[in-house]
Amino acid sequence: MANLFHPSFGSRPERIVGRDEIIEQFLKGLEREPGHRDRATLILGQRGMGKTALLLQLAEEARSRGFVTARVTSGEDMLEEIIESIQLAGSEFVTEKSTKVRGFSAGALGFSFGLTFSDEVRANYGFRTKLSLLCDRLKENGRKVLILVDEVQPDTDVMRTLTSTYQHLGGEEKDIAIVMAGLPSSVSRVLNDKVLTFLNRARKYHLDPLSSGDIMAYYSDAFAREERSISPKQLLRAAASTRGFPYLLQLIGYYLVEFSRPGDAITDDMLENTIAAAQQELEEDVFSPTLNALSRKDIEVLGAIAKNEAGTATVAEIIEHLGITNSSFQQYRSRLLDAGIVTAPREGALQITVPYLADYLRDNPTPR
Repeated sequence: MANLFHPSFGSRPERIVGRDEIIEQFLKGLEREPGHRDRATLILGQRGMGKTALLLQLAEEARSRGFVTARVTSGEDMLEEIIESIQLAGSEFVTEKSTKVRGFSAGALGFSFGLTFSDEVRANYGFRTKLSLLCDRLKENGRKVLILVDEVQPDTDVMRTLTSTYQHLGGEEKDIAIVMAGLPSSVSRVLNDKVLTFLNRARKYHLDPLSSGDIMAYYSDAFAREERSISPKQLLRAAASTRGFPYLLQLIGYYLVEFSRPGDAITDDMLENTIAAAQQELEEDVFSPTLNALSRKDIEVLGAIAKNEAGTATVAEIIEHLGITNSSFQQYRSRLLDAGIVTAPREGALQITVPYLADYLRDNPTPR
């Protein structure tokens, strides 16, 4: 039997845990008329909160309801990737028609065949016109369009082009919807962009850590399907060890299955070995690349925050510990917030968001 758990970044697990309400509200939004505010969704979450996995699930749900989806990562080539993805995914649903649209002399609705643009459209028109034509052609064939953007980046021309195009097409009642996901700091800067203020009307969902109850319920069901028995006390210990992070939920579940066989009862030693293996993988696959991308001073700031066992420290405490001025500290604060490694739980304080990273920094004060 294949392992039910999939602890890989960027993959969709066999079940999304604890996000049922978000999925339900998203699907209700898709049923709204074109241009409705509920057709635009923003998902905010720190690293390890399952943003990409949720996007994959939303895309699958939308496809089953007649949407052609384009899922991209924010970047310079994003607009071209959106057009190409819609053409590739939607071509199977398109039948040839002889209709022509005013202003385009070549091919039905500006297409030479299927969803391939005519030479005239390809050479003379930009992203907005091409996306509008794709929406029209797919609507003729009973299909709608959903764009999903991961790792949203602020202050980019392509992001402004995409969002302004979506706003215009929504106003023209094109059958299109959009979902964007990113770190809270990045999404916040997107919302503050003067060109993109209409996104403030979009539905926003913040991915908080999963509840122990949701994790325990899923573990109980999944281990039963994997033919492993686990006690309520062990379930509680396993759930608590995830600290509410979907990635750790998958990682701990994966190792528990790998360290046992069908018909086995999970032992306490087996569970502790599993938690240790998951933490070791976090160090190698998450902590090392995360810290390697930071400057020495960035890491010193994290170390100052980690000195508190709660992984939270006031700005005054950090500045005093490092012996630097408040003005010089702000650059490190901004970088760590933008990287999604820390958050500001209250005014004048910072908290490390990556699970177990504070513990790791206390045990390894000079990691590299």
